[in-house]
Amino acid sequence: MPDIPIVGSYFSTSGPLGIWTPAVAISLNIIAAWIIVALIRAIAYLRAPKYDLFKLPSPANSGLILGHAKALLTRPDYHRLLLECARECGSIFRLRLLHRHVAVIMDPAAAAHVLSVVPGRPHSYGHVDEVLGGRGVHSMFGTSDEVHWRAVRKATAPAFAMANVRRYFRGVLTAAGELLSRLEADMKGQEGGEGEAEAGSDPRVGGAVKVEMEPLLQRMMLRATLEGLLEVPDATRVPGFDTLAPSIVLLMAEANAQITDPLRALWYRTPLAPLCSKHVASCRRALREVTDFHTRTAAAILARPDPAPTNTLLWACLHRLRDWRGGSSAGASGGEGGRLSPQQLHPEVGMYTTAGFDTTASTLGWCLYAVALHPGHQRALLQELRQYGIFPPECVVTAVRKKNKNKNKENNEKKKNNSESCSHGGKAEDPETKRDTEAEAVEEEETEEAAGRAVELELDAGRCPGPEELARLPLLNAFVWEVMRLFPTAGVSAERLSPTQPVRLPSGLTLPPGVSLWTPMYGLHASDLNWQHAEEFRPERWLEDPHCAFARTLPDNNNNTSTSSSTAAAAAAAAPDVSGCAAAAAAAAAGGGGGGAAGGFENTQRGGGAAHAEEGGAARRFMPFGEGPKNCVGQNFGIAVVRAVFALLLRRYYIALHPNMMGELLQGAEGAAEGAAGEGGEEGGCLVSCLATRTAALTQVAVATKLRRLRLVLSRRQE
Repeated sequence: MPDIPIVGSYFSTSGPLGIWTPAVAISLNIIAAWIIVALIRAIAYLRAPKYDLFKLPSPANSGLILGHAKALLTRPDYHRLLLECARECGSIFRLRLLHRHVAVIMDPAAAAHVLSVVPGRPHSYGHVDEVLGGRGVHSMFGTSDEVHWRAVRKATAPAFAMANVRRYFRGVLTAAGELLSRLEADMKGQEGGEGEAEAGSDPRVGGAVKVEMEPLLQRMMLRATLEGLLEVPDATRVPGFDTLAPSIVLLMAEANAQITDPLRALWYRTPLAPLCSKHVASCRRALREVTDFHTRTAAAILARPDPAPTNTLLWACLHRLRDWRGGSSAGASGGEGGRLSPQQLHPEVGMYTTAGFDTTASTLGWCLYAVALHPGHQRALLQELRQYGIFPPECVVTAVRKKNKNKNKENNEKKKNNSESCSHGGKAEDPETKRDTEAEAVEEEETEEAAGRAVELELDAGRCPGPEELARLPLLNAFVWEVMRLFPTAGVSAERLSPTQPVRLPSGLTLPPGVSLWTPMYGLHASDLNWQHAEEFRPERWLEDPHCAFARTLPDNNNNTSTSSSTAAAAAAAAPDVSGCAAAAAAAAAGGGGGGAAGGFENTQRGGGAAHAEEGGAARRFMPFGEGPKNCVGQNFGIAVVRAVFALLLRRYYIALHPNMMGELLQGAEGAAEGAAGEGGEEGGCLVSCLATRTAALTQVAVATKLRRLRLVLSRRQE
């Protein structure tokens, strides 16, 4: 070292700072290296072609350092901020988050193009997988490996054909029966004074009872997925089922927090985090419970006999799934890869369990929220359900009585056997014994009903509608589509990334590689640039226009005239005694329109709409399940569940918001409208702008956008 004066002076204790000299010198060298690397990257960034990125307009509220990050992170309803930006800048604009640029795309044609041709996904999807499955664990949902995604998607896509959905529907009815049982149990408990009442409020409001719906819907959807899709027998008896839903909810909340806070994600992974934070420790316990449950479910699937090649049920598709790293054809039946172990299969099992669990339950919650806000639509929907005989009262049977009927059947068989033995010289049945047996059965039934087990309800599948019957109900489908338009569950989670290739948009603009392309469904569905009366809840729009899912020039929307529309208008005028939505349904039926709603999801999303797009060149503006090859693979099953459970609850109960929730919703509305009854004549409503703003304040914007709490008042209908 003496031969090199600098080393001798600054990397030894004989330097100017004494014993601190080496540490300071090393730190300064590290900082200098970082600065050099940053300068090199900055120069490379400045020299790289930007194409048309900076031609995109950008909102004015950009900070010098944070850019638009502060505005997005400090507003819980940042999805509403995107609408404000679109009004200022147009349907395609640029945001800056620190050093990273994001292209926000609310134009239907550009959004459909991006979702169809750009394969990559940003790292935020991986956060969900890792929090729910463990570090380094990725499913088809969050993987950045295109081979992995393609293998699982190809293997499992046939599982969601409508023929299979009809079979899964039995599991949906079973889960819906348990949902009714829990609702009846809550009602009975509150009637007896056993329910939890809030301070200063009566749990019974106007002869009805309050219900916290979200946990019940989540449990119902979890059971429907396990028993329907995976054909797990009686999922409620599987160890860990009762705690699975709360554990998933806890982990999903943590994943959402990590997506918006990268530092939190780094802290969460450290060994000290569970020691210093009770929340992280709870998340780690929940992770162990969830992964253990999914691994055991995967093991049970793999333990079943090899399915026939023609069996395309989901469990069979997962059973045949092979290791995609084993060859180019892996993932399909007979691929070169080896068979997956339960530990390797559990991310895919967890993905299918969790994806529908949160999104479908949230969509159901939004449907109940909307129907509670619009009693006129609720009356029209009930009228349609009664007219078509959907979920009649006799389809709900009491499980206890069914069990006693089975016992009586056994007694009748014994009686028959005794009669036969008597005819062959055997001893005749004692009449006293017969009376005792019948009295014992009746007494047992009365005892179980008195004990509260009469609320164990089941649905008689023979008297319930099937998925196809529900898909043919005009009002029901129009209502569901409008809910999914105005309150999309995947409202802000559609994002794509092209790491190496530039992206050319239909407008002619070209964006550079590495730029995040954000296509928020909320922006597509609620922007005034894409829809007339965008923030109004108007199910009749789907009945008046069979191609409502596709964009067109907005000023012409209300000026299109034809013979069929004139006939439809006459039919609507001839039906003054029904609500506006029901009148629109009558008009659609008379004019041959309304195919979108009446034909169900299959016609609205594919058949008629695709032809219209080809003829008129209109792009899709309604994408509740995404678009392109990475759209929601389980959409047929999800919409079947939403239709069925929503129709069942609506037929059985009158649905209203709890007064406390209504108070939160109308908070601050006095200045917006004095005693407003709502636009469109909806009684008990409020002005559209106020309603949209207050609903946004009650919304949790995350991977699955939903209400923070859904508190309803349910009362049994008198048929």
